[in-house]
Amino acid sequence: MPDEKKLMKYGLVVAAAIIVIRIILEQAGTPLMVNNVFGVAWLYFIMPVLFALAIAARGCARPYTTLLKDVALFGVYTRIMVAITYVLAYYLKWSAPRFSEGQGGTVGEGVTPLLGLLVVPLRNAIIWVLMAAILGMIIGSITLALKGKRPQGRIDPA
Repeated sequence: MPDEKKLMKYGLVVAAAIIVIRIILEQAGTPLMVNNVFGVAWLYFIMPVLFALAIAARGCARPYTTLLKDVALFGVYTRIMVAITYVLAYYLKWSAPRFSEGQGGTVGEGVTPLLGLLVVPLRNAIIWVLMAAILGMIIGSITLALKGKRPQGRIDPA
């Protein structure tokens, strides 16, 4: 199992690819149902499990603190990438539904430069980082607890 730093790096590369693919699909007019498959939020279910497995394999002295740091950093890094897309959407007036003013996005007649460039991307980032950390701690903690209760080595029935 790779260490958390490698997992973080690979996870962020996957997140960046997902973000780019989603933007391309949205701009091509792909249906919303397909676009939603390509969301960074899915990684908030997967990465905590991988982080927890790596932490358990390493035998970290403070596994839950390490897990919190990892899931929070992953949330911050991915949400910075997504926030950049919202800023680009404001500048380029992208038409994807998630960027529309009615959906809490940055494109619309009522969106000022302050809202489009700072407030909305920052608000979305803060909300999603908190959600990613909470979800990551729940999923990761369950994984750590289950991993810790497994018997180590081979059990001899005799």
